[in-house]
Amino acid sequence: MRNRQAVILGIVIAVLMVTLTAQTNVAGEWTMMFNLDSGPSPATMTLQQDGDKLTGSITSAQGTFELEGTISDTTLAWVFEVDAGGTPIEVSVDGTVDGDEMSGSVDLGDFGGGDWTAKRTP
Repeated sequence: MRNRQAVILGIVIAVLMVTLTAQTNVAGEWTMMFNLDSGPSPATMTLQQDGDKLTGSITSAQGTFELEGTISDTTLAWVFEVDAGGTPIEVSVDGTVDGDEMSGSVDLGDFGGGDWTAKRTP
C-alpha cells in the first residue's frame, strides 16, 4: 500500500512539473495591428523560438525589420530598430500570449507608443 501511494505521488509530481515547465510556443506566422499615436499600422510577423529565445521579422508598409526577444511562460518581449529618415529608433514591444492571440504595448521612445494585437495565421 505504501509503495502504491509513493508511485501515485511520484506520477502526480511529474505531471505537475511538466505542466509548470511547459513553454508557450509562438513560432510561426502572425497577423498584427499596431495602434500607435500616429494611427493604425498593420503588419505581419514571423517568429522562430528556441526555448525562451525569440527571433524573427516584422513586415509592414515601412519595411521588414529583424527582431530579437524572449518569452517566459506567456509573457514576451522583443526589440527591433527602424530607420526614421536617417534616425534609428529602437522599438520595444512587450505583451502576453493567450492561445492563438497576443497583445501588449509598444514604445517608440521620443516618437510615442501605443498598443498592439496579433492573431496566429492559420
